Amino acid sequence: MENKELSREEIIGLIAEFKSEVRKNLAKNEFFNGKIEELTKLLGELPVSSVSMTVEKTRKPYPLSQWDEIILNVIKANGKPTTSGEIYSKAIEKANALNINMDEIKMKAKINQCLVKLSSRRHDLKKIKYQGRGFAYTLN
Repeated sequence: MENKELSREEIIGLIAEFKSEVRKNLAKNEFFNGKIEELTKLLGELPVSSVSMTVEKTRKPYPLSQWDEIILNVIKANGKPTTSGEIYSKAIEKANALNINMDEIKMKAKINQCLVKLSSRRHDLKKIKYQGRGFAYTLN
């Protein structure tokens, strides 16, 4: 709280408000504890296999960007595992043909970000060891 001068009435009002909040929270606590006890008894009466305690969250997949589409098309057109160097050169050519104006360093950074997204997050690409050249990417 700020250091400001409070009158006696303001202090009494704040104390009453805080006590009210404490009573509300205690009532909520009792309510939820009762519900937990009811559910626990219900769980004891039901066979364990009929009760599912986990809920799987489904996420929307990351949307594909224009760069993602370019990279996927480069790998599809190549028809074999493609090294990142080949992907860089062909993707930059396609980007220039599509009139995407960026510095070459920024293009390489963007392609690298897309490769990470497509292989790690979306699992559209698979990263594999490739003949002494490090890694190559192929469609999953």
